[in-house]
Amino acid sequence: MILALETSTRRATLAVYDRGSGRVVDQSTFTTDRAHNAAIFAPLSQLVEKYRDELTGIVVGLGPGSYGGVRVGIAVANGLAVAMGLPVIGGNSLEAWETDADSYLVVGDARRGSFFVAVVRDRKLQGDPELVDEADLDAFLAPLLSGGLAIHTCDAKVVERVAGAILSYPAAGLLAARYRDADLNDLAQKALEPVYLRAPYITMPKAK
Repeated sequence: MILALETSTRRATLAVYDRGSGRVVDQSTFTTDRAHNAAIFAPLSQLVEKYRDELTGIVVGLGPGSYGGVRVGIAVANGLAVAMGLPVIGGNSLEAWETDADSYLVVGDARRGSFFVAVVRDRKLQGDPELVDEADLDAFLAPLLSGGLAIHTCDAKVVERVAGAILSYPAAGLLAARYRDADLNDLAQKALEPVYLRAPYITMPKAK
């Protein structure tokens, strides 16, 4: 079984996914407005205690999303992997959106007067998310919407700004399902790194 952690948005999910049956056998969901570090350990401990002997790997969402939320998920997943001797891999959170459709759009508030637009087809992200200025958003979305793809978002601002946008979130069980037939030990050789929409902004100290 796979233990999956998806913490890239304000609604976090933890799930235990049975690779044999292809279904989620247990899960926990919680919502916070911060980085989830105060809320994740109680439900996580319950799942680990219950399924400890059956777990064969860990999958964690790498975003894009909340910087703090993603970092908490990665830190917890890495810690568990070391403590339990399990392989840990990371997946793109956009490919695990909670929708019955396998092809869809995800639009998010990218701050600084811009939005990101991601196209997912057959649960596979098509290229990198595009950063679009707010003034250009409707024109950018028009040809994509003509193809019949629904818009999903975890941001209330997008629901208000984009007609038809559906408030929804990525889910840990769907993240784990992406790796049902994967060799987790082989994939675990790659270090876990957050997915950024922009390069991290670093403020340098002023010269004296």
